[in-house]
Amino acid sequence: MSNVSPYTRVIAECLHSLSDDKQDDCACDTKQVMQLLINMLQGRMLEHIKERVSSYYKIEQDALNEEFSVCLIEVFAEIFGLFRNKFEEMPWLVNEIAKRIVEAETRNGSKTERSINQLYLSIFCKYFEYKNIEKIISTLQTDPRIQRAIISAIPSTVLSNSEQYPALSRSSV
Repeated sequence: MSNVSPYTRVIAECLHSLSDDKQDDCACDTKQVMQLLINMLQGRMLEHIKERVSSYYKIEQDALNEEFSVCLIEVFAEIFGLFRNKFEEMPWLVNEIAKRIVEAETRNGSKTERSINQLYLSIFCKYFEYKNIEKIISTLQTDPRIQRAIISAIPSTVLSNSEQYPALSRSSV
């Protein structure tokens, strides 16, 4: 589990502490663990989007600065509000999504990245009825703060070939 996201590791630990086979001497507060689990799920989803953006623009993920992360949080505030409402209505959904993420991200195999990408698309569409994933992508491509953060992370040699990334022309920021 060394290449697994720190978020996913904490998600797995939360699932274990909530499971029936946990040690009886565990002094964990179920409500606190559930809140941590929800926060880790949101964090992992944002991290996944950041990974996808980095991959798409062929930039190092670490090059996307804190401004980018803050902008993502703001862009996804509405979606995460929906997540929290769904989790309140259907508490079992938290565990279901968490288990799917841990399973997909800890599985070994050549198709792991593709299956992880498909998993997150499935989570947005199936569980949160956010069928228009293009709206998310469009928002990411048109939000000027996000564009500035992406442009600042792209090496200048890539920017000189900006026709590869039409959403990132310097005039769009």
